[in-house]
Amino acid sequence: MSLPWWDVEVLSKVRTLDYPDFHTGFLYWVYSCLTTEAMITYQVENEVRYIHVYDPLCLVNCSAKDIECLFVNKIGHKVEDRDQAMQFQKVVSICFQKGINAESKWSSKWRVIEKEEARKAERERKAR
Repeated sequence: MSLPWWDVEVLSKVRTLDYPDFHTGFLYWVYSCLTTEAMITYQVENEVRYIHVYDPLCLVNCSAKDIECLFVNKIGHKVEDRDQAMQFQKVVSICFQKGINAESKWSSKWRVIEKEEARKAERERKAR
């Protein structure tokens, strides 16, 4: 059963962002409870820069080296914010383990299964 506002075409696409490579000048990353975001801090030459990540799934847009850097350097957080911060860390862990990053091309069988189910439902509707 799908809800009327649930548009599979829109929700099945992960928003792609073009993150700069930060692994060479990486300093740290922390979860901010005030803004409910993960903030990645890195240095380019003598300038400190920040990347604000509001959605943990946006981390799949990082390069393989950046994912590895975030995996090795665990996210900083307050004790009371552990659950929220771990959402970001879990996405990084899964991306590192499965090789999911901005440079990889992976295919999912779920899309094929969805299309087959839609065809099957269409044939059943026509048969009635």
